Amino acid sequence: MERVIVDGYNVIHAWPQLKRLLGDASLEAARDKLIERLSVFGMVAGADVTVVFDAHHSTARTNSEEVVEGVHVLFTRKGHSADHAIERIAYGASQLGDLITVATSDRFQRDLVRGMGGAVISSEELERRVVEAENEMGRRVQKYQ
Repeated sequence: MERVIVDGYNVIHAWPQLKRLLGDASLEAARDKLIERLSVFGMVAGADVTVVFDAHHSTARTNSEEVVEGVHVLFTRKGHSADHAIERIAYGASQLGDLITVATSDRFQRDLVRGMGGAVISSEELERRVVEAENEMGRRVQKYQ
């Protein structure tokens, strides 16, 4: 199985459309839009997608995880970084023999994931793949109209 793990805030700050939402709407709107777009990507690519967000301002003592539109959404507990959670998820997936792709621009994270045998793509490359998936979904929908 292919597992795609996304550093949520890293991507939000890298994608112009999402970064604009931070100023025009809210952080929540940017997160929701990212999840929506990752959902289409996961469906088209047939990948298991997880997006991880830091919970810097949260008082939660445990990680919060839910599935939204087919995307696993994880908020780390207070005092824990998304990087640590991504490393843990990637390690677990590698132990199961899953193909791992992590989307982040964090240099240390990239080196660590590569050391586990995983692939790393930049936030920009993920956006390119998401746009391709959205276009493919549009073609599939048109085909049946």
